[in-house]
Amino acid sequence: MEFLRRRIGIILRTLVSVLLIAWLIRKIDWVKFWNIVRTADVHWLIAAFICFIPVLFICSWRWRMLLNVHGVRLRFWRVFELNMIGQFFSAFLLGTTGGDVIKIFYVARAVPDRKAAVGFTVVVDRVIGMIALLLFGAAIAIPNIQLLISRHDTKVYTVIFFLLALAGVSGSILACFGPALLQHPAIRSLVKRLPMAHRGVSIFAAYEKTARAVGINVIALIGSIPSHMCIVLMGWCILQALGLHPALLTFGAIMAIVNMLIALPISIAGLGVREVLFVTFLGLIGIDPDYAAAFSLTYFTLNLGWSLVGGPFYFLYRHETHAPPPDVAQVEPIFSKP
Repeated sequence: MEFLRRRIGIILRTLVSVLLIAWLIRKIDWVKFWNIVRTADVHWLIAAFICFIPVLFICSWRWRMLLNVHGVRLRFWRVFELNMIGQFFSAFLLGTTGGDVIKIFYVARAVPDRKAAVGFTVVVDRVIGMIALLLFGAAIAIPNIQLLISRHDTKVYTVIFFLLALAGVSGSILACFGPALLQHPAIRSLVKRLPMAHRGVSIFAAYEKTARAVGINVIALIGSIPSHMCIVLMGWCILQALGLHPALLTFGAIMAIVNMLIALPISIAGLGVREVLFVTFLGLIGIDPDYAAAFSLTYFTLNLGWSLVGGPFYFLYRHETHAPPPDVAQVEPIFSKP
């Protein structure tokens, strides 16, 4: 029972993926699917693969800015290396969450004096990327809202997406006011009484420092939007390779919604959920299930290819310890003030 209790989340997510894949297997004409994949234009597929390169550089740039907030000034190439290592492990450790855990391990090892702070930046980096996706997706989904809600199932998924966008933006605004709220004696006293609160001192300090860097956070948010544009362009190139030519903005809205929903922890790395969502949404623009499944699995394969590109970075990585400047001190105001 203890074994099941600790792994119930993974078991349920695996079950969701298996059931959705089983549904897909029954729905797809696999002979037609193979012919679609086999005749895909290789030049367009190469173009799609190349479209992901700016995403990797933008993510590394964003993470480096967040590290700088805490006085951790790593070379861009070092941050890029750590990002690629996380990309590599995301292929084997249940998606981006597993890759982020590895990034936290490696960056904390590189900056042992700031383990909590640098680990926290990985989480913030992921959140900013998600908020940027939500804002970008909402902006291009609104002009296509009538199409997106024209069927009951897509209407439900679209509403969930917009609710996530609302929650994400509201949560981000609230987080910016967090440091001011935590200075209130009653709230600070309540935080101190939380179980294991004394072990979260450094996390609270990292949160406060990050929340106060509003300008950096806004720049990171705006700078993340081009990465999502590149991902849409990557998907659009795959469709060109399959001989499909949908409207770019409509397809971009679909990509944003699907990419956000597969990030929810309800399956194993989005497997099964991604395919079903693409089959469902691409059907709105006249793409039949066989082509939609071919697109989804090709898109997954190219992303997996970039994960494997991270392999050499992992095997060639040489550990270095970086000490933050001595004049940059960790601040722990929530617990240090009376």
